[in-house]
Amino acid sequence: MLDIFSAIYDTLFPPQASIKKIRTESPEQFIRHFSPHRFAHCIALSEYRNPYIHAAITANKFHNHEQAAELLSSLLIHWLTTVPALPTIFIPIPLSNEREHSRGYNQVTRILSYTDLHDVPIVPLLSRTHDTKPQTSLHRTDRFKNMEQAFTYSKIPTNRPYERVVIIDDVVTTGATLYAAKAAIIPHLPTDCDVVCLAIAH
Repeated sequence: MLDIFSAIYDTLFPPQASIKKIRTESPEQFIRHFSPHRFAHCIALSEYRNPYIHAAITANKFHNHEQAAELLSSLLIHWLTTVPALPTIFIPIPLSNEREHSRGYNQVTRILSYTDLHDVPIVPLLSRTHDTKPQTSLHRTDRFKNMEQAFTYSKIPTNRPYERVVIIDDVVTTGATLYAAKAAIIPHLPTDCDVVCLAIAH
């Protein structure tokens, strides 16, 4: 009976293809898409070409879809169980003020908000210096130039000790964005701090 009502509802209010793709997924099921691998100086937790990963990222980034953010966060939670337990803070890649105001949210922060990791604080230690061109519109070499000095360190007091800093984005393609973010923050961190550039997908 529920399937009939769902079919009727979808006919009257057609869902986005990306949202429809992940509708029946649960965080427990979504872990099957966990496929960590290294790319340049980054770690990616899944393959962007995976249709379920692609759908979840699209739904989260462009449609502010709660289930998508929760599904993607499950990959992050699972990753934390596979690495040494260290006091850790997460630094989301920031959007420019203009872009975040236009979109209404930061898609990376949305993912982090569903981690429910009370012992891992989210600390926005980076801010954008200017509104860069969308990376998807640029060639590889232009992407690195586009991100030069795109971030600045924003000192935010935290009384939480940390030994690992995770700079996180939703998608990594060339690694230019995460590389620029790391370059901006490294001079301000303890020399023995472990810095990880992490992306949900590559």
